[in-house]
Amino acid sequence: MEVPKLVTKLHVLVLLAYATPAFATPAEPEAAPPPFPIGSKFSRTVQKVTGITFLSDVIAGQAAKKVLRKKLGGKVKVKVKTFGLTDLVAGKIKSVSVSSDGGAYKNVPLGEVKMDSATPIWYQYKRKDGQKPGLKTAILLNVKGDLSTNDIITALGSERIAKSMRGLKLDLPGLGEQQLQVVRPKVEIGDNTLKIDALLVTQGAAENTGVPIVISGRPVLEGDKIFLRKMKVNSPDIAEPEKFAAFAEELLNPIVDFSRMDRKDHAFRLKELAIKKDVVQGGGQLLIAPRSDVAVAQSTDASK
Repeated sequence: MEVPKLVTKLHVLVLLAYATPAFATPAEPEAAPPPFPIGSKFSRTVQKVTGITFLSDVIAGQAAKKVLRKKLGGKVKVKVKTFGLTDLVAGKIKSVSVSSDGGAYKNVPLGEVKMDSATPIWYQYKRKDGQKPGLKTAILLNVKGDLSTNDIITALGSERIAKSMRGLKLDLPGLGEQQLQVVRPKVEIGDNTLKIDALLVTQGAAENTGVPIVISGRPVLEGDKIFLRKMKVNSPDIAEPEKFAAFAEELLNPIVDFSRMDRKDHAFRLKELAIKKDVVQGGGQLLIAPRSDVAVAQSTDASK
């Protein structure tokens, strides 16, 4: 009986994958094993040499691209690397690289962003063993992005960002503690400089009771916070702007505190910050954690 040619070729490919002749290209050192079980080395090798893994990468990348384009809009590029088809079906992925330009999330512009996963990903597609769909393990993403002046103005005008910004508190003699708000901010970006033209009002008060104010300074990243240093203040309603500038620097800083934006399922830390003409460039890490119900189910399974 004649052996099917496909089977013969498959056996040859597997043997070649494990063979190490003198002229063979040295194998790349294997990365650290993922924090979850994956298919055997033999199974992954067979899938790789037969092109199944490559096909899995393409399918996963196109599917992710379609979902993200619908979610974010703009131009989206996605590159996915899988361990193999069987692990992909189980929701286990080696790495993901995503770039987006012109997209937005919940009406907040994202600018030009690139994200690369620093850890493998395990995502449960369907409800299983009482667990809801979602991440099974925490993932770490390296993020880099550019924001234009228009992006920042739009973001500052969104209700989502406004709610995440901390209020400014003053303890005024005879009036008690007052909550201040920065209203209608206009932003200008220069080389290592930031200029904000806004209205400072007491929370809940009419805008015509506010004080027009122009604040400029040098944005500096200190730890996980952005401070505006060497601050200058200009306002027709402020008699001694130099003295008020020192007070405002203490009052308004930090202008961004990323730790205040932490949630149970995600946290972001900025590691790099560069201010150029009309563009803010930044880079950091985004940690995304499984929901608490998934994490509890995992720990319960592990203890058995």
